[in-house]
Amino acid sequence: MRKMQGKSLGEDGICTVVEHIIIKNMWEYYILKTDLDEADDSYRTALVVGDYTEIGGVDLREIEPHIVSRTSDLGELIPAPGWEWVTDEEAHEFLNTPPSE
Repeated sequence: MRKMQGKSLGEDGICTVVEHIIIKNMWEYYILKTDLDEADDSYRTALVVGDYTEIGGVDLREIEPHIVSRTSDLGELIPAPGWEWVTDEEAHEFLNTPPSE
């Protein structure tokens, strides 16, 4: 599990990545840890790098036949374009800094 900082829809944010998936068309799925995920592990929230980079829901059963790479070992993984890995301390500081006006 690693934290990543970047922008989605123009908003700066931090997300916690728990898994990385690449499918046959080379789209990347950074599976996120969120409170929005259902009890069913097949539906997850992901930062998807495809035609566009966006955060949304993904049904893992739909992409399962197309997976060419899947790992939860994120130690040497490159972050998503426009995003960067941050430490827990950096994430805490970001989340506790008031927005500038």
